Amino acid sequence: MLQMSKYGSSFLGAIDMCSLIMVATGINLANVLYPQKPSDRALAVPGLFINLLFGTYVESVYPFILSNKLEMIGTLICSTLAGCVVGLFNVSGTAYVPSFLGPAMSNNWLGFLLAMLTGIVSAFIMVLLINKLEKGKLS
Repeated sequence: MLQMSKYGSSFLGAIDMCSLIMVATGINLANVLYPQKPSDRALAVPGLFINLLFGTYVESVYPFILSNKLEMIGTLICSTLAGCVVGLFNVSGTAYVPSFLGPAMSNNWLGFLLAMLTGIVSAFIMVLLINKLEKGKLS
């Protein structure tokens, strides 16, 4: 809070957006496009839109990651990757804003964007592969 009040952004705010919100967005997106069960799509759609439009709703992925150990491990790895990119570029930012505004509200828009993309893309690919594996369609 001290960092936010002084600079308008913080390192932990960037971690929140990139490692939590964007990873959750990637998981929800994969479950919308390639769900294991049809009910997973209905569960993922609201979380996807809330994460994109409001930058908050990590809890939307709990049903997915708590029911599958591979997804839980993958989520931790994807969050770590996004956090590493935040640290690499020494990004300060904020969450709880529409995700498309995140880079504009940071101290390093390119680093923030790369960290966001790292989180969402790695989580999307991870869940896509796990869902295909679970369905037995991975060759």
